[in-house]
Amino acid sequence: MAGASFQVQIRHILLEEKDVAELLKETINTPKSGTERVKLLMKMAEKYSKCSSKEDGGNLGWLEMGWNISDPRVPRGGFKKLENEELYNTISEGLKKKTLISKTAFGPVKTHEGYHLVMVANEFRTDRIL
Repeated sequence: MAGASFQVQIRHILLEEKDVAELLKETINTPKSGTERVKLLMKMAEKYSKCSSKEDGGNLGWLEMGWNISDPRVPRGGFKKLENEELYNTISEGLKKKTLISKTAFGPVKTHEGYHLVMVANEFRTDRIL
C-alpha cells in the first residue's frame, strides 16, 4: 500500500488592519527570489506582527496536510494543526486549489484574530510503501 505525506512550514504576519496587510504583501512579493521573500516576511513579522510567533520570524511550524491513504496505522509524525482553525482551513484550501504558492505572500486572510499574511516557507513531501 502506498501513500504520500505533505508537510509545509508556515510563516505569517498578523495585523489589525487590512490596508497595512495589503501594503506589506506587495512589499514582500517584490523580490524575485523566493528565499529573499521568505527573509523579508520574517523581518516584517518581527517588526509588525501582533502574534507571539514574531519572535521566530512568524513561524507557525510544520503542518501535516494529510496522507493520501486512510490507513490508521500510518504515523502522523508529530505534526500539528493550527489552533486557529479558520486559518488552517484557508491554508489547506489554498494548497488544494494551488492559490497558495510556496515562498509567496498570500492574503490578507481575515480570521477572528485579525488579518494574516501567510507564506509556505518550506515544503516536504515523501512517498511511503506500507
